[in-house]
Amino acid sequence: MTGRILLYLLFLIILIASCTKELNIRDIGFEKSFKIAKAKFNEENYREALNDLNSIILNYGGENGIDSAQFLIGRSHYELGEYFSASYEFNRISDNFPESHLIEDAYFNSAECYRELSPRYTLDQKETYNAISKYQLYLDLFPQGKFSEISNKNIKELREKLARKTFEAGVLYLKLDQPRAAKVYFNEIIDNYYDTSYYALSLENISKAYLSLKDEYNHKVYLSKFQEIMKTEK
Repeated sequence: MTGRILLYLLFLIILIASCTKELNIRDIGFEKSFKIAKAKFNEENYREALNDLNSIILNYGGENGIDSAQFLIGRSHYELGEYFSASYEFNRISDNFPESHLIEDAYFNSAECYRELSPRYTLDQKETYNAISKYQLYLDLFPQGKFSEISNKNIKELREKLARKTFEAGVLYLKLDQPRAAKVYFNEIIDNYYDTSYYALSLENISKAYLSLKDEYNHKVYLSKFQEIMKTEK
């Protein structure tokens, strides 16, 4: 009986403390409550910051500066490694606060979430494509934006990953003595990933594929293109 009473009292204390916290958020006003939440974020108490920030959004949805609270919700999820949730929260800024001064930051941070979700090259690359699309959207909206340089750099790195996956598939088919399948992958790089480090290698390897197929003409065409690139890089 005593144990049950103690458990009940403990539950009651937690409930009162929780309610008191919510009442404080409502009672102290937007600016003070946001200052407290931001301090928790800066101290890397991201989970606590999230709890306060969500309460702030709930209680002060119409206040000036509420977009800053929304942005910090996204950043808190990001720092916790919850990238899908973070991207969703960043997208809410463009949906709900189209005039916000944080719009540019929100678009860029959403792209960063998908970059974090992009797996190693051997795995499915759906999130890599999503990341590239998000960065490209940012660049379309803010071509001279403060994150344009790093966005272009990240797109290049992500495209390198996609090219590597395609290239390795082509190399594997060559090793398996399946030159017809191999040249499909090398052609994809030649057509779509000509700005990557795998372009020249694909020219060399597709020439080998054509040689295996006894297609002397195309073998020489692609080998010549490869050799020209090698000359210019010396």
